Amino acid sequence: MKTPYSKKTAAGFNRRDFLATGSIAAAGLVTLSPWARAQVNKNSKLRLFQIGVGGIGGLEYGKLKDHLRVEYAGFCDVDSRELDRIRQAQPKAWVVKDYREAFASRLGDFDAVIVETPDFNHAAMMITALAHHKHVYGQKPLVQQLDELRLVREALKARPKAVTQMGNQRACNTGRMQAVEILKNNQLGRPVEAWVWTGGVSRGTYFTEPWNQYTAGKPVPEYLDWNLWQGPLTAPLPYSEDLAPRRWRGFWETGGGQLADWGCHLLDLLYFAYDLPSPESVLTHSPKPSTTGHSAHNQSTLTYPGGGKFARDKFVVHYNDDALMPSFTSLGLPPTKVGANHTMVVCTEGTLMLQADGKITVFRKGKVVANEPMPQVEPRHHWHDWADNCLGANKPLWTPFQIGWRITEPALLAVKATRFPGQELQWDSASCRFTNHDEANQKILARTYRAGFAPPAVS
Repeated sequence: MKTPYSKKTAAGFNRRDFLATGSIAAAGLVTLSPWARAQVNKNSKLRLFQIGVGGIGGLEYGKLKDHLRVEYAGFCDVDSRELDRIRQAQPKAWVVKDYREAFASRLGDFDAVIVETPDFNHAAMMITALAHHKHVYGQKPLVQQLDELRLVREALKARPKAVTQMGNQRACNTGRMQAVEILKNNQLGRPVEAWVWTGGVSRGTYFTEPWNQYTAGKPVPEYLDWNLWQGPLTAPLPYSEDLAPRRWRGFWETGGGQLADWGCHLLDLLYFAYDLPSPESVLTHSPKPSTTGHSAHNQSTLTYPGGGKFARDKFVVHYNDDALMPSFTSLGLPPTKVGANHTMVVCTEGTLMLQADGKITVFRKGKVVANEPMPQVEPRHHWHDWADNCLGANKPLWTPFQIGWRITEPALLAVKATRFPGQELQWDSASCRFTNHDEANQKILARTYRAGFAPPAVS
């Protein structure tokens, strides 16, 4: 009798082959690609495979489960408690602990993939989905390594018809959409510079103390597959609650600290409004280099080409964590008490300050404007619009991966530069390298992947 490990996939690879290599051939599938299915059968449903059920995955599930043309085919989580919970909610769906099993033996069961896992897993999972002609919804920040930006670009080039969306759902907030229109239309004049800051860095639900070391390992709970949780990591990590299920964001190997965690929610405004190119350089000041844990009190300067639509030859974005905000007086603004997670754009005729939740404050001539005209914007549904486009619609999407990787790029640059505080790193995005710092190219560009968990080639 053959075991399940010898079962052949549609592409002619068995499950063991797939788990060893991390990919299977994309050609020769027994089902049509999802975009082809959408064209030939307008009444078909979008069948979803969701990787990561708990945490933010619950938000995505809640927003998509009631879509009339969406059905959940399968779920993946390394936490058996989450799988037990989703089984009760979706009894017809299959579940797996290892996402690679779904691609190895259930490839024809789903059309699109949702990736809701810790950052260090994103690239392998999303690119595997693209390699197998699946639409993808991927959580922010899109990837965790700078070189993974290049891998995503190459995958998108090979899959131009894939419908993708990055999970910065705040972009569809009415206030944030209005802020985009105000800036795009130069309602406050040409942009001069931008200031962006996140919240404080301290131990809490999602973060540990900065510069933290791994705590002593504890017994792995029986409900958690710790080996699979570690995915592409080559050096085994000690299990602790400081890593799973939430605080992995605070560590160099698994997350991106405050700067990467909030970057795609705060920097995106600038990309939507001004269609920014890649930064030319990054300079991050930090009290001391990041270690096993991410640093804090970081002040990063990202320099972009200026001129044209910009008021200066260079457009500079000051991006800080730990609620390090600018001097309002130095910008000709009244001293103002504000909290964390803001984006401020200084323009020639006024300044716009935007909270993460979409509240807009406009300054003109050094004073708050109470009645600044607000543009009319069409309502968007971040999740349903993606699903509808997967099914063949042509709705505008705020953050397909084509711009999602670009928004992720400055956040990652600011984070990675904390290993070289006070050193300006010249960045060439096209080649995905620093042009003036060989040591940075060796140490902060990429990671070595554990066998079976590397992002596959897409052709």
